[in-house]
Amino acid sequence: MVATLSDPPATLPADPPRWRWRELQPMVRIYHEHPNHDGLGPRTYGPLGRFDPHVRDHHQRPREDPHGRGVLYLAAALDTALAEAYPQQWPEVSICPHTRAAWMRPRTPIDLLDLTGNGAIAIGAIGTLQWGDEPRRRTQRWGRRIYEQYPHLDGIHYRAAHQGGESIALWERAPELGRLLGGDRKLWAIWSWVVFALASQRRTARRIAPADCERCRQAGFAASSPTLQ
Repeated sequence: MVATLSDPPATLPADPPRWRWRELQPMVRIYHEHPNHDGLGPRTYGPLGRFDPHVRDHHQRPREDPHGRGVLYLAAALDTALAEAYPQQWPEVSICPHTRAAWMRPRTPIDLLDLTGNGAIAIGAIGTLQWGDEPRRRTQRWGRRIYEQYPHLDGIHYRAAHQGGESIALWERAPELGRLLGGDRKLWAIWSWVVFALASQRRTARRIAPADCERCRQAGFAASSPTLQ
């Protein structure tokens, strides 16, 4: 029987396992363009994702964090990023012309809490904290506790839930990242890379118009529909 993830203890260990993100290791983020939001900046609205450190409002709803807490999720490989961005689409993955992949890396080394291997157990959790189908409110409690009790660490290094690949959740207090030259491109512009990455998951890529993409409609892009090829 697999153990159940509990809420975080009141105090986490003082010397947790660490992982250092170095300058020569780029990571990739897949994001959807939006006229009012930078998809490569920390998201300060939440909590929404697994490790979001945001504080809910008094009605227990997500909100723009009053203290500016934010998070940015990235993956070490394109196939991992695609698995996280399109987790439930199979065997076809529908990709609009406004979705991008950006490769980023730190300008100076960044220290993160390491949950891989024995890392989760070392802080009183279990491995499902990073990859299990655990209640989001519980994993977010862990995210907040980690954020608050480890101010000398700038995020979390973990294994992604949908594919098991190396990933990070980076706090807004982390040093500024640099974009690789030419490394922020529409998925349609790197279509052969996308096709190859999805093929390893036995999935196929399919282009769709903005009118057929919910996020494009929300962002106001549905009026512009490029010719599909």
